[in-house]
Amino acid sequence: MSERLEKLEKIKNLGINPYPEKFERTHKNTEALALAEKEGVRDTDNVLENPKNELKLCGRMMTFRTHGKLSFAQMQDVSGRIQLCFIKGKTKVEGLASDEISPYKFIEKLVDLGDHIGVTGELFKTNHGEITLFVDELKFLGKALRDLPEKWHGVTDQETIYRQRYLDLIMNPETQKRFKNRSEMVRFLRNYLESKDFMEVETQVLTNKASGAAAKPFITHHNAFNLDVFMRIAPETYLKRCVVGGMERVFEFARCFRNEGIDPSHLQDFTMLEFYQAYANYEDLMDMTEDMLKKMLKEVFGTLTLQIPDREGNLQDVDFSGKWPRKSLREIILEDGNIDIEKFPTADALRAEIKSKGIEVENLDSLARGNMIDGLYKKTSRQKLVKPVFIISHPLDLSPLARTNEKNPVIVDRFQLVINTWEVVNAYSELVDPIDQKNRFLEQEKARFLGDEEAVMMDEDYVKAMEYGMPPIAGWGMGVDRIVALFTGQTNIKDCVLFPLMKPAQEKSEAENAEAFSLKSGDNLEKYENISVPPREESWKLVPKYAKESSFQHLQMVEIAMRTLAKKFGQNKDVWGTVGLLHDIDWDILPADNKRHDPEKIIKILKEIDLDDLLIEAVISHDPTQGFEADDLLKKSIRSVDELVGFIAAVSKVRPDKKIASVKVKSVTKKIKDKSFAANVSREHLKYCEALLNIPIAEFVGILLEGLKPRAEEFGL
Repeated sequence: MSERLEKLEKIKNLGINPYPEKFERTHKNTEALALAEKEGVRDTDNVLENPKNELKLCGRMMTFRTHGKLSFAQMQDVSGRIQLCFIKGKTKVEGLASDEISPYKFIEKLVDLGDHIGVTGELFKTNHGEITLFVDELKFLGKALRDLPEKWHGVTDQETIYRQRYLDLIMNPETQKRFKNRSEMVRFLRNYLESKDFMEVETQVLTNKASGAAAKPFITHHNAFNLDVFMRIAPETYLKRCVVGGMERVFEFARCFRNEGIDPSHLQDFTMLEFYQAYANYEDLMDMTEDMLKKMLKEVFGTLTLQIPDREGNLQDVDFSGKWPRKSLREIILEDGNIDIEKFPTADALRAEIKSKGIEVENLDSLARGNMIDGLYKKTSRQKLVKPVFIISHPLDLSPLARTNEKNPVIVDRFQLVINTWEVVNAYSELVDPIDQKNRFLEQEKARFLGDEEAVMMDEDYVKAMEYGMPPIAGWGMGVDRIVALFTGQTNIKDCVLFPLMKPAQEKSEAENAEAFSLKSGDNLEKYENISVPPREESWKLVPKYAKESSFQHLQMVEIAMRTLAKKFGQNKDVWGTVGLLHDIDWDILPADNKRHDPEKIIKILKEIDLDDLLIEAVISHDPTQGFEADDLLKKSIRSVDELVGFIAAVSKVRPDKKIASVKVKSVTKKIKDKSFAANVSREHLKYCEALLNIPIAEFVGILLEGLKPRAEEFGL
């Protein structure tokens, strides 16, 4: 931060406010690009000589590269990115009146990646055909005091993503898209229900009784009342009170709180959509559910077939078209667990049968029969359900608020919609008989007394409301986070919650991480401390001069991977990145029949940019056939990275979307075990990280993916 703070002071001393009040934008980035596609652009010379300055754009600077008197940048706003062009002697900086620094040098030296800027100018097309904004004038809008991460979205750093979601949103366009999808889905659901004459309401979060679901509640204290109260586990009983009051169709997007375990499909605080419809039954709601979700898929995603990860994390096509099947809970447990639950009417009898079958259900000895059946279903059947299916005919003691089926009094009129092993909708014909309801509450109270913490509490006030008369009602609930996760292809609902609750973490500094690693590896890196490297643009000039275009991708990927490791180990990112970028600089000039590196050629090439001898040695040492030992952390890292990065690229190219964004650690490690995939690649070389760095291959792949994914556009994956 110290370097950026110095720049901040310089900007202030130049008379420029680094945090101005506002900027009048005329277009978002994608709107400007669309305008150019629709109306065309003027001749480049005319634009540069006399810009119309009709466009005012703003956003965060994400990349910057300079070519002498010409510089290009990528600026990102909420809609996407646009390329900017700054020209020495033409581009101005608003408010810069000092002769101390030119506008061009101000942009080059004082504006950092991550800073917010506003630009005024006109669009033109570069020689490569890219629509670009010539910046006639730049206004500085906000100094970022911390560097943007060069690595972010990855398996091993997932907790950091959850803790600092704002960085994930900056660096990963897929994250922005996912939360936009969430907003679109919520808006569709709200509009759909309102089109069916439902009214949105809000009910209380703090309650005297935690009712509406079988779940363990959070308890908090109301200071003004000097009273312990519960945070709601569901809005159900209050929404049904609304129906008693004459609101025939109501819904609520409700924040709910359940003091239970966390897994990929459960959080303790989450968003539920619940609605209640008078004079309808659960079968009406099954039809409505299928219609609503199919229309939402078409509206938001434009298709009825989505790619959803299976339990192994591999994408699979799930088809939502056609009529969704309906299966009874008894039927599916009998199929998968070989237990007919109707033959065991008591908790003790069912518990004995479950034990005799050797089926392990958590807390089996303390569960009442209803929650025991639920645990049995989850253990034997639910994990097998992938395509959408309605589970119906739940036992009475599992659904204390549902209406008893008229033909079979031991089951209730209820359904659950299960997709990809996740329960996403729960609905039923509501119990409206106050006497029956009170008796069921009493049974649940007995279960609580016997140790079932999730049994429903007695709620006398709700029974009192029922006694004023309830019409027939059908009720429906869906976890919003969960349906968003499923439909956007996420395996953990935390990826669909902007800021999930996390345990406080004592984060180590980069220096502490580096020290810890150094102690583990025994490396002495002092010899690299005072080495300087040429600017990146100077090093890059060697790439098109000596390498074929087909090699650019690999060189860039290894560069990014090395910069990622440098940051992780607290080393100089420019030094490590340069070694990565130039490690194969002689590859394409070698004889085709002898693909071994030539140290003499490497030395000659790298001396063109006066690269330090120690770094030339590091470049040469990445090839184990050259006889140089990997005797320090830099050399070990480049040797570990080289072939593995190429292998990761190969894995991404066989993914359905051919994008590195969809590559997971498990995808890579499975391909490493598959000797028929990239058969010419040495598995021993792929696992250099284990032999040289003491880092397990899965962890190392995760580290590399963290760095590569957010910069995939730069190397075309």
